[in-house]
Amino acid sequence: MTRRQFGLFALAQRQAKRPNILFVLADDYGWNAPGCYGNKDAATPAIDKLAKEGMRFLTAYAEPQCSPTRAALFSGQYGARTGLFKVIHEVEPANSMMTIPEANVAMQPDVATLASSLRNAGYTTGILGKWHIADQYQAAEIKNLDEYFRRYGFDFASPAGERAYPEDKAVTALTDETIRFIESAGAKPWFAYLAHFTTHTRLAAPKALVEKFAARGYKRTSSPTAKYSERPTAEYLAMVEHLDNEMGRLLAKLDALGQTLNTVVIFTADNGGLSRMASMAPLREGKGSPYEGGTRVPLIIRWPGQIPPGTTDATPTHTIDHYPTLMEIAGARPPTGHKLDGLSLLPVLRKRARLRRDTLYWYTPTYTLMYGRTPCSWLRAGDWKLIHWFGDYLDPTGQTPDNRVYGTLRAGARTELYHLKDDPSETRDLASARPAKTAELMGRLQAWWRETGARAPVKNPNFDPAKWPPAR
Repeated sequence: MTRRQFGLFALAQRQAKRPNILFVLADDYGWNAPGCYGNKDAATPAIDKLAKEGMRFLTAYAEPQCSPTRAALFSGQYGARTGLFKVIHEVEPANSMMTIPEANVAMQPDVATLASSLRNAGYTTGILGKWHIADQYQAAEIKNLDEYFRRYGFDFASPAGERAYPEDKAVTALTDETIRFIESAGAKPWFAYLAHFTTHTRLAAPKALVEKFAARGYKRTSSPTAKYSERPTAEYLAMVEHLDNEMGRLLAKLDALGQTLNTVVIFTADNGGLSRMASMAPLREGKGSPYEGGTRVPLIIRWPGQIPPGTTDATPTHTIDHYPTLMEIAGARPPTGHKLDGLSLLPVLRKRARLRRDTLYWYTPTYTLMYGRTPCSWLRAGDWKLIHWFGDYLDPTGQTPDNRVYGTLRAGARTELYHLKDDPSETRDLASARPAKTAELMGRLQAWWRETGARAPVKNPNFDPAKWPPAR
Protein backbone atom coordinates (compact mmCIF):
# COMPACT_ATOMS: atom_id res chain seq x y z
CA MET A 1 0.00 0.00 0.00
CA THR A 2 1.46 3.38 -1.02
CA ARG A 3 1.44 6.44 1.23
CA ARG A 4 -1.17 8.04 -1.02
CA GLN A 5 -3.40 4.97 -0.76
CA PHE A 6 -2.94 4.97 3.00
CA GLY A 7 -3.98 8.60 3.14
CA LEU A 8 -7.08 7.91 1.07
CA PHE A 9 -7.94 4.94 3.24
CA ALA A 10 -7.52 7.09 6.36
CA LEU A 11 -9.95 9.67 4.95
CA ALA A 12 -12.42 6.97 3.96
CA GLN A 13 -12.18 5.36 7.38
CA ARG A 14 -12.91 8.58 9.20
CA GLN A 15 -16.05 8.96 7.15
CA ALA A 16 -17.11 5.32 7.34
CA LYS A 17 -19.46 3.61 9.73
CA ARG A 18 -18.19 1.71 12.72
CA PRO A 19 -15.93 -1.10 11.53
CA ASN A 20 -16.71 -4.78 11.48
CA ILE A 21 -14.54 -6.94 13.73
CA LEU A 22 -13.08 -10.33 12.82
CA PHE A 23 -11.30 -11.87 15.81
CA VAL A 24 -9.45 -15.10 14.98
CA LEU A 25 -8.02 -17.15 17.85
CA ALA A 26 -5.80 -20.13 17.00
CA ASP A 27 -5.29 -22.93 19.54
CA ASP A 28 -1.82 -23.90 20.84
CA TYR A 29 -0.38 -21.86 17.97
CA GLY A 30 3.04 -20.72 19.12
CA TRP A 31 4.47 -17.22 18.76
CA ASN A 32 6.77 -18.39 15.94
CA ALA A 33 4.25 -20.45 13.96
CA PRO A 34 3.64 -17.85 11.17
CA GLY A 35 6.31 -17.16 8.59
CA CYS A 36 6.37 -13.48 9.54
CA TYR A 37 7.50 -14.55 13.04
CA GLY A 38 10.23 -16.84 11.74
CA ASN A 39 8.70 -20.17 10.70
CA LYS A 40 10.83 -21.65 7.89
CA ASP A 41 9.11 -25.05 7.74
CA ALA A 42 5.57 -24.11 6.69
CA ALA A 43 4.41 -21.26 4.47
CA THR A 44 1.79 -18.84 5.83
CA PRO A 45 1.31 -16.29 3.03
CA ALA A 46 -2.16 -15.14 4.14
CA ILE A 47 -1.10 -14.36 7.70
CA ASP A 48 2.15 -12.82 6.46
CA LYS A 49 0.16 -10.58 4.10
CA LEU A 50 -2.07 -9.58 7.01
CA ALA A 51 1.07 -8.46 8.87
CA LYS A 52 2.28 -6.48 5.85
CA GLU A 53 -1.04 -4.64 5.77
CA GLY A 54 -1.27 -4.06 9.51
CA MET A 55 0.75 -4.15 12.72
CA ARG A 56 2.68 -7.12 14.09
CA PHE A 57 3.33 -7.18 17.84
CA LEU A 58 6.66 -8.56 19.02
CA THR A 59 5.87 -9.15 22.69
CA ALA A 60 2.21 -10.10 22.88
CA TYR A 61 1.17 -12.31 25.77
CA ALA A 62 -1.71 -14.57 26.74
CA GLU A 63 -2.28 -16.88 29.67
CA PRO A 64 -0.29 -20.16 29.59
CA GLN A 65 -3.41 -22.25 28.88
CA CYS A 66 -6.72 -22.18 27.08
CA SER A 67 -9.61 -21.38 29.43
CA PRO A 68 -7.89 -18.56 31.35
CA THR A 69 -7.02 -16.79 28.08
CA ARG A 70 -10.56 -17.05 26.74
CA ALA A 71 -11.92 -15.81 30.05
CA ALA A 72 -9.49 -12.88 29.98
CA LEU A 73 -10.66 -12.00 26.46
CA PHE A 74 -14.36 -11.92 27.27
CA SER A 75 -14.03 -10.27 30.69
CA GLY A 76 -11.06 -7.97 30.11
CA GLN A 77 -9.90 -9.11 33.55
CA TYR A 78 -7.09 -11.17 35.01
CA GLY A 79 -7.89 -14.68 36.19
CA ALA A 80 -6.85 -13.61 39.67
CA ARG A 81 -9.88 -11.30 39.70
CA THR A 82 -12.43 -13.58 38.01
CA GLY A 83 -11.32 -16.83 39.65
CA LEU A 84 -11.04 -18.51 36.28
CA PHE A 85 -7.33 -19.23 36.45
CA LYS A 86 -7.28 -22.86 35.34
CA VAL A 87 -8.55 -24.97 32.47
CA ILE A 88 -12.23 -25.88 32.85
CA HIS A 89 -12.63 -29.46 34.11
CA GLU A 90 -8.87 -29.94 34.61
CA VAL A 91 -8.41 -32.17 37.68
CA GLU A 92 -5.74 -31.42 40.27
CA PRO A 93 -3.64 -34.33 41.64
CA ALA A 94 -5.20 -35.92 44.72
CA ASN A 95 -1.87 -35.97 46.55
CA SER A 96 -0.01 -32.67 46.26
CA MET A 97 2.24 -30.71 48.58
CA MET A 98 0.05 -27.61 48.34
CA THR A 99 -3.73 -27.21 48.44
CA ILE A 100 -4.79 -24.82 45.70
CA PRO A 101 -7.46 -22.10 46.07
CA GLU A 102 -10.91 -22.95 44.75
CA ALA A 103 -11.32 -21.89 41.13
CA ASN A 104 -14.44 -20.90 39.23
CA VAL A 105 -15.70 -23.73 37.06
CA ALA A 106 -17.50 -21.43 34.62
CA MET A 107 -17.55 -17.77 33.67
CA GLN A 108 -21.03 -16.33 33.97
CA PRO A 109 -22.64 -13.94 31.44
CA ASP A 110 -22.43 -10.99 33.85
CA VAL A 111 -18.62 -11.32 33.79
CA ALA A 112 -18.01 -12.43 30.19
CA THR A 113 -19.49 -9.27 28.74
CA LEU A 114 -17.42 -8.47 25.64
CA ALA A 115 -19.98 -9.74 23.11
CA SER A 116 -22.97 -8.31 25.00
CA SER A 117 -21.29 -4.88 25.15
CA LEU A 118 -20.75 -4.97 21.39
CA ARG A 119 -24.31 -6.13 20.77
CA ASN A 120 -25.63 -3.31 22.95
CA ALA A 121 -23.65 -0.93 20.74
CA GLY A 122 -25.48 -2.17 17.64
CA TYR A 123 -23.28 -5.03 16.48
CA THR A 124 -24.48 -8.38 15.16
CA THR A 125 -22.38 -10.92 17.05
CA GLY A 126 -21.37 -14.51 16.29
CA ILE A 127 -19.29 -17.23 17.92
CA LEU A 128 -17.77 -20.01 15.86
CA GLY A 129 -15.73 -22.90 17.23
CA LYS A 130 -14.19 -23.41 20.65
CA TRP A 131 -15.82 -22.06 23.82
CA HIS A 132 -14.18 -23.64 26.90
CA ILE A 133 -14.93 -21.03 29.55
CA ALA A 134 -18.21 -22.54 30.72
CA ASP A 135 -20.15 -25.79 30.50
CA GLN A 136 -18.65 -27.38 27.40
CA TYR A 137 -15.44 -27.51 25.40
CA GLN A 138 -16.98 -26.47 22.10
CA ALA A 139 -20.00 -24.40 21.19
CA ALA A 140 -21.48 -27.25 19.17
CA GLU A 141 -22.00 -29.35 22.32
CA ILE A 142 -24.19 -26.79 24.07
CA LYS A 143 -27.89 -27.68 24.31
CA ASN A 144 -30.27 -24.96 23.09
CA LEU A 145 -27.33 -23.39 21.30
CA ASP A 146 -28.80 -20.04 20.31
CA GLU A 147 -30.64 -19.51 23.59
CA TYR A 148 -27.53 -20.34 25.61
CA PHE A 149 -25.21 -17.98 23.74
CA ARG A 150 -27.72 -15.12 23.66
CA ARG A 151 -27.05 -14.88 27.40
CA TYR A 152 -23.41 -14.20 26.56
CA GLY A 153 -24.26 -11.57 23.95
CA PHE A 154 -24.15 -13.64 20.77
CA ASP A 155 -26.84 -13.47 18.10
CA PHE A 156 -25.43 -16.51 16.30
CA ALA A 157 -23.54 -19.62 17.41
CA SER A 158 -22.12 -22.06 14.89
CA PRO A 159 -23.13 -25.72 15.18
CA ALA A 160 -19.86 -26.81 13.52
CA GLY A 161 -17.72 -28.68 16.04
CA GLU A 162 -14.35 -30.39 16.03
CA ARG A 163 -15.72 -33.88 16.56
CA ALA A 164 -17.98 -33.65 13.51
CA TYR A 165 -14.98 -32.82 11.27
CA PRO A 166 -12.09 -34.95 12.57
CA GLU A 167 -10.18 -34.85 9.29
CA ASP A 168 -9.13 -31.21 9.76
CA LYS A 169 -10.48 -30.22 13.20
CA ALA A 170 -13.29 -28.26 11.51
CA VAL A 171 -11.00 -25.55 10.09
CA THR A 172 -12.79 -25.53 6.72
CA ALA A 173 -16.26 -25.91 8.22
CA LEU A 174 -15.72 -23.01 10.63
CA THR A 175 -14.43 -20.84 7.81
CA ASP A 176 -17.56 -21.66 5.82
CA GLU A 177 -19.74 -20.80 8.82
CA THR A 178 -17.90 -17.52 9.39
CA ILE A 179 -18.44 -16.52 5.77
CA ARG A 180 -22.14 -17.33 6.04
CA PHE A 181 -22.40 -15.26 9.22
CA ILE A 182 -20.68 -12.27 7.58
CA GLU A 183 -22.87 -12.48 4.51
CA SER A 184 -26.04 -12.60 6.63
CA ALA A 185 -25.17 -9.63 8.86
CA GLY A 186 -26.84 -7.11 6.55
CA ALA A 187 -26.22 -3.42 7.05
CA LYS A 188 -25.29 -3.69 10.73
CA PRO A 189 -21.65 -3.86 11.79
CA TRP A 190 -20.65 -7.36 12.89
CA PHE A 191 -18.34 -9.05 15.37
CA ALA A 192 -17.21 -12.56 14.43
CA TYR A 193 -15.30 -14.53 17.07
CA LEU A 194 -13.68 -17.43 15.22
CA ALA A 195 -11.98 -19.76 17.71
CA HIS A 196 -10.22 -22.57 15.87
CA PHE A 197 -9.43 -25.97 17.41
CA THR A 198 -6.18 -26.26 15.48
CA THR A 199 -3.23 -26.60 16.08
CA HIS A 200 -4.18 -28.25 19.37
CA THR A 201 -3.61 -31.98 19.48
CA ARG A 202 -4.99 -34.40 18.31
CA LEU A 203 -2.80 -33.76 15.22
CA ALA A 204 -5.02 -33.80 12.14
CA ALA A 205 -4.93 -32.09 8.74
CA PRO A 206 -5.99 -32.80 5.14
CA LYS A 207 -4.18 -35.87 3.82
CA ALA A 208 -2.84 -34.10 0.74
CA LEU A 209 -1.03 -31.53 2.88
CA VAL A 210 0.35 -34.21 5.20
CA GLU A 211 1.67 -36.09 2.16
CA LYS A 212 3.25 -32.88 0.88
CA PHE A 213 5.33 -32.42 4.05
CA ALA A 214 6.11 -36.12 4.36
CA ALA A 215 7.49 -36.01 0.81
CA ARG A 216 9.79 -33.20 1.92
CA GLY A 217 11.28 -35.47 4.57
CA TYR A 218 9.37 -34.50 7.70
CA LYS A 219 8.47 -37.39 9.99
CA ARG A 220 4.95 -38.68 10.24
CA THR A 221 3.71 -38.53 13.79
CA SER A 222 3.65 -41.80 15.71
CA SER A 223 1.30 -40.26 18.27
CA PRO A 224 -1.72 -38.00 17.64
CA THR A 225 -0.77 -36.12 20.82
CA ALA A 226 2.74 -35.40 19.44
CA LYS A 227 6.23 -36.43 20.51
CA TYR A 228 9.03 -34.02 21.28
CA SER A 229 11.60 -36.23 19.52
CA GLU A 230 9.64 -36.10 16.24
CA ARG A 231 8.91 -32.36 16.04
CA PRO A 232 7.90 -30.80 13.77
CA THR A 233 5.96 -33.59 12.08
CA ALA A 234 4.28 -33.58 8.70
CA GLU A 235 0.89 -33.53 10.42
CA TYR A 236 1.70 -30.46 12.52
CA LEU A 237 3.11 -28.49 9.60
CA ALA A 238 0.09 -29.45 7.50
CA MET A 239 -2.13 -28.02 10.27
CA VAL A 240 -0.23 -24.72 10.18
CA GLU A 241 -0.53 -24.47 6.40
CA HIS A 242 -4.17 -25.55 6.33
CA LEU A 243 -5.09 -22.86 8.85
CA ASP A 244 -3.33 -20.27 6.73
CA ASN A 245 -5.07 -21.48 3.55
CA GLU A 246 -8.47 -21.04 5.19
CA MET A 247 -7.44 -17.70 6.66
CA GLY A 248 -6.62 -16.62 3.11
CA ARG A 249 -10.03 -17.76 1.91
CA LEU A 250 -11.71 -15.75 4.64
CA LEU A 251 -9.74 -12.60 3.88
CA ALA A 252 -10.47 -13.02 0.16
CA LYS A 253 -14.19 -13.11 0.97
CA LEU A 254 -13.86 -9.75 2.76
CA ASP A 255 -12.28 -8.40 -0.43
CA ALA A 256 -15.07 -9.85 -2.58
CA LEU A 257 -17.75 -8.36 -0.34
CA GLY A 258 -16.06 -4.94 -0.36
CA GLN A 259 -15.65 -5.06 3.43
CA THR A 260 -11.87 -5.12 3.79
CA LEU A 261 -11.45 -1.38 4.32
CA ASN A 262 -14.08 -1.31 7.04
CA THR A 263 -13.09 -4.44 8.95
CA VAL A 264 -10.66 -4.77 11.85
CA VAL A 265 -8.95 -8.16 11.70
CA ILE A 266 -7.19 -9.53 14.77
CA PHE A 267 -5.20 -12.75 14.58
CA THR A 268 -3.69 -14.22 17.75
CA ALA A 269 -3.48 -17.40 19.86
CA ASP A 270 -4.60 -18.64 23.25
CA ASN A 271 -1.19 -19.61 24.70
CA GLY A 272 2.32 -20.57 23.73
CA GLY A 273 2.88 -23.47 21.40
CA LEU A 274 2.97 -27.04 22.68
CA SER A 275 6.62 -28.00 23.13
CA ARG A 276 5.96 -31.54 21.92
CA MET A 277 4.79 -30.13 18.57
CA ALA A 278 7.29 -27.37 17.88
CA SER A 279 10.17 -25.52 19.44
CA MET A 280 9.55 -22.05 20.85
CA ALA A 281 13.29 -21.25 20.73
CA PRO A 282 14.89 -18.98 21.58
CA LEU A 283 12.13 -18.69 24.17
CA ARG A 284 12.11 -21.16 27.06
CA GLU A 285 9.55 -23.97 27.35
CA GLY A 286 6.04 -23.86 25.85
CA LYS A 287 2.34 -24.17 26.63
CA GLY A 288 1.50 -24.34 30.32
CA SER A 289 4.81 -22.91 31.47
CA PRO A 290 5.41 -19.56 33.21
CA TYR A 291 8.46 -19.04 31.00
CA GLU A 292 8.26 -16.95 27.83
CA GLY A 293 7.52 -19.85 25.49
CA GLY A 294 4.38 -20.62 27.46
CA THR A 295 2.74 -17.22 27.17
CA ARG A 296 4.21 -15.40 24.14
CA VAL A 297 1.80 -15.44 21.18
CA PRO A 298 1.58 -13.93 17.70
CA LEU A 299 -0.61 -10.86 17.47
CA ILE A 300 -1.41 -9.15 14.17
CA ILE A 301 -4.02 -6.39 13.81
CA ARG A 302 -5.09 -4.88 10.49
CA TRP A 303 -7.39 -1.88 10.11
CA PRO A 304 -6.86 -0.09 6.79
CA GLY A 305 -6.67 3.65 7.15
CA GLN A 306 -6.14 3.57 10.90
CA ILE A 307 -3.12 1.31 11.42
CA PRO A 308 -0.02 2.14 9.36
CA PRO A 309 0.71 -0.91 7.19
CA GLY A 310 3.81 -3.03 7.61
CA THR A 311 4.56 -1.79 11.13
CA THR A 312 5.81 -3.64 14.20
CA ASP A 313 5.58 -2.74 17.86
CA ALA A 314 7.43 -4.10 20.90
CA THR A 315 4.89 -2.92 23.49
CA PRO A 316 4.13 -5.80 25.89
CA THR A 317 0.43 -6.55 25.50
CA HIS A 318 -1.92 -9.09 27.09
CA THR A 319 -5.19 -10.73 26.12
CA ILE A 320 -6.96 -8.47 28.63
CA ASP A 321 -6.21 -5.53 26.32
CA HIS A 322 -8.49 -6.72 23.52
CA TYR A 323 -11.72 -5.92 25.39
CA PRO A 324 -10.97 -2.21 25.97
CA THR A 325 -9.46 -1.94 22.50
CA LEU A 326 -12.62 -3.26 20.85
CA MET A 327 -14.79 -1.06 23.06
CA GLU A 328 -12.96 2.05 21.82
CA ILE A 329 -12.98 0.90 18.20
CA ALA A 330 -16.71 0.17 18.30
CA GLY A 331 -17.74 3.17 20.38
CA ALA A 332 -19.08 0.77 23.00
CA ARG A 333 -18.92 0.62 26.77
CA PRO A 334 -18.70 -2.27 29.24
CA PRO A 335 -21.48 -2.58 31.82
CA THR A 336 -21.47 -0.05 34.62
CA GLY A 337 -19.11 -1.14 37.36
CA HIS A 338 -17.28 -3.69 35.19
CA LYS A 339 -13.59 -3.07 35.90
CA LEU A 340 -11.23 -3.63 32.99
CA ASP A 341 -7.70 -4.71 33.85
CA GLY A 342 -6.55 -4.18 30.26
CA LEU A 343 -5.85 -1.00 28.32
CA SER A 344 -6.94 0.03 24.85
CA LEU A 345 -4.22 -0.56 22.27
CA LEU A 346 -5.64 2.04 19.90
CA PRO A 347 -2.99 4.73 20.69
CA VAL A 348 -0.28 2.16 19.96
CA LEU A 349 -2.00 0.94 16.81
CA ARG A 350 -2.17 4.48 15.49
CA LYS A 351 1.43 5.12 16.56
CA ARG A 352 0.35 8.13 18.58
CA ALA A 353 1.23 7.19 22.16
CA ARG A 354 2.64 4.50 24.42
CA LEU A 355 0.59 2.54 26.91
CA ARG A 356 0.64 4.02 30.39
CA ARG A 357 1.48 0.71 31.99
CA ASP A 358 4.70 -0.79 33.24
CA THR A 359 3.63 -4.20 34.56
CA LEU A 360 1.72 -7.30 33.44
CA TYR A 361 0.71 -10.05 35.86
CA TRP A 362 -0.11 -13.77 35.86
CA TYR A 363 -1.60 -16.03 38.55
CA THR A 364 -1.62 -19.81 38.13
CA PRO A 365 -1.91 -21.37 41.62
CA THR A 366 -2.48 -24.85 40.16
CA TYR A 367 -0.69 -28.09 39.39
CA THR A 368 -0.32 -28.68 35.66
CA LEU A 369 2.25 -31.42 35.89
CA MET A 370 2.28 -32.33 32.22
CA TYR A 371 3.89 -28.94 31.60
CA GLY A 372 6.15 -29.04 34.63
CA ARG A 373 4.20 -26.38 36.52
CA THR A 374 3.35 -26.25 40.20
CA PRO A 375 1.46 -23.31 41.80
CA CYS A 376 3.12 -20.03 40.83
CA SER A 377 2.53 -16.38 39.94
CA TRP A 378 4.67 -13.94 38.01
CA LEU A 379 4.99 -10.48 36.52
CA ARG A 380 6.79 -8.62 33.78
CA ALA A 381 7.85 -5.08 34.67
CA GLY A 382 9.73 -3.37 31.87
CA ASP A 383 12.48 -5.80 30.91
CA TRP A 384 12.38 -7.54 34.28
CA LYS A 385 10.48 -10.75 34.94
CA LEU A 386 9.90 -12.31 38.35
CA ILE A 387 8.44 -15.80 38.88
CA HIS A 388 7.34 -16.91 42.35
CA TRP A 389 6.65 -20.57 43.14
CA PHE A 390 4.33 -20.63 46.17
CA GLY A 391 5.53 -23.72 48.05
CA ASP A 392 7.09 -26.31 45.75
CA TYR A 393 8.51 -26.65 42.29
CA LEU A 394 9.58 -29.35 39.85
CA ASP A 395 13.22 -29.82 39.04
CA PRO A 396 13.38 -31.42 35.57
CA THR A 397 17.08 -32.28 35.90
CA GLY A 398 17.73 -35.67 34.40
CA GLN A 399 14.38 -35.83 32.64
CA THR A 400 14.27 -36.38 28.89
CA PRO A 401 12.03 -34.08 26.79
CA ASP A 402 9.60 -36.95 26.06
CA ASN A 403 9.43 -38.01 29.71
CA ARG A 404 9.48 -34.91 31.85
CA VAL A 405 5.92 -34.93 33.09
CA TYR A 406 6.95 -34.73 36.74
CA GLY A 407 10.63 -34.33 37.49
CA THR A 408 11.79 -34.17 41.08
CA LEU A 409 9.50 -32.33 43.49
CA ARG A 410 11.37 -29.77 45.58
CA ALA A 411 9.82 -28.38 48.74
CA GLY A 412 9.76 -24.69 49.62
CA ALA A 413 8.93 -21.40 47.94
CA ARG A 414 11.25 -20.22 45.17
CA THR A 415 11.61 -16.87 43.43
CA GLU A 416 13.36 -16.39 40.09
CA LEU A 417 14.39 -13.13 38.39
CA TYR A 418 15.28 -12.64 34.73
CA HIS A 419 16.18 -9.67 32.55
CA LEU A 420 14.43 -10.37 29.27
CA LYS A 421 16.27 -7.85 27.12
CA ASP A 422 19.65 -9.40 27.96
CA ASP A 423 18.38 -12.94 28.46
CA PRO A 424 15.21 -13.68 26.43
CA SER A 425 15.77 -17.42 26.90
CA GLU A 426 15.58 -17.05 30.71
CA THR A 427 18.77 -18.99 31.37
CA ARG A 428 20.27 -16.75 34.06
CA ASP A 429 18.35 -16.45 37.34
CA LEU A 430 19.40 -13.13 38.89
CA ALA A 431 17.37 -13.37 42.11
CA SER A 432 20.43 -13.90 44.32
CA ALA A 433 22.56 -11.37 42.47
CA ARG A 434 19.88 -8.65 42.53
CA PRO A 435 18.14 -8.99 45.95
CA ALA A 436 16.84 -5.40 46.00
CA LYS A 437 15.18 -5.73 42.59
CA THR A 438 13.78 -9.14 43.58
CA ALA A 439 12.29 -7.69 46.77
CA GLU A 440 10.85 -4.70 44.93
CA LEU A 441 9.10 -6.82 42.31
CA MET A 442 7.95 -9.36 44.87
CA GLY A 443 6.33 -6.53 46.82
CA ARG A 444 4.61 -5.36 43.65
CA LEU A 445 3.33 -8.87 42.96
CA GLN A 446 2.00 -9.23 46.52
CA ALA A 447 0.22 -5.86 46.26
CA TRP A 448 -1.46 -7.09 43.06
CA TRP A 449 -2.62 -10.25 44.84
CA ARG A 450 -4.26 -8.11 47.50
CA GLU A 451 -5.90 -5.80 44.96
CA THR A 452 -7.37 -8.63 42.89
CA GLY A 453 -8.30 -10.89 45.79
CA ALA A 454 -5.91 -13.63 44.67
CA ARG A 455 -5.28 -16.27 47.32
CA ALA A 456 -2.08 -18.21 47.82
CA PRO A 457 -2.06 -22.01 48.00
CA VAL A 458 -1.46 -23.43 51.49
CA LYS A 459 0.54 -26.41 52.65
CA ASN A 460 -1.38 -29.68 52.43
CA PRO A 461 -1.18 -31.39 55.85
CA ASN A 462 -2.14 -34.71 54.27
CA PHE A 463 0.59 -34.76 51.62
CA ASP A 464 2.25 -38.18 51.42
CA PRO A 465 5.71 -38.06 49.80
CA ALA A 466 5.62 -41.84 49.38
CA LYS A 467 2.75 -41.43 46.90
CA TRP A 468 4.59 -38.95 44.72
CA PRO A 469 4.53 -38.77 41.76
CA PRO A 470 0.83 -39.40 41.18
CA ALA A 471 -0.29 -41.85 38.53
CA ARG A 472 -0.25 -40.42 35.01
